[in-house]
Amino acid sequence: MEFVLRIDVDGALVVLPWPDDEVARGAQVRGAVGGPADRAVYHRQAHLHVHGNGAAEGLPVNLAAWVLASQWRGVEIPYGFYGPVLVTGPEWSALGDGVAGEVRAVCAAVAEVRQEWVTRPPAGEGPARAEMLAAARHSVAALA
Repeated sequence: MEFVLRIDVDGALVVLPWPDDEVARGAQVRGAVGGPADRAVYHRQAHLHVHGNGAAEGLPVNLAAWVLASQWRGVEIPYGFYGPVLVTGPEWSALGDGVAGEVRAVCAAVAEVRQEWVTRPPAGEGPARAEMLAAARHSVAALA
């Protein structure tokens, strides 16, 4: 089965079947992100589809998607993603297993750090971002 992954704002991953026809795929993208979607490329084998007006509409920040994009880019991205984010393969294709494994690993790392913060809050925003990115790097490196 061909599939794509939706990263919800709480970091949860949802596996979605990927339709064969391009019109249905477009509808699936809009439905998954909750409105008009922009495509963002941070990895050669994946595209992130983000809400085109999420910040202006007051959608919550998607920390897991930000960490994933920053991990793929290799730098801390200076802007956020808002609302659910859909991860597909390039050019409207389904997601490959290797990239899907990276998405899962990063989302699991983000969830683990967030859970740790319940009893041990970060020292500030900068250290929090650094801790998230370090956890993501470690989780992806463990896949190799």
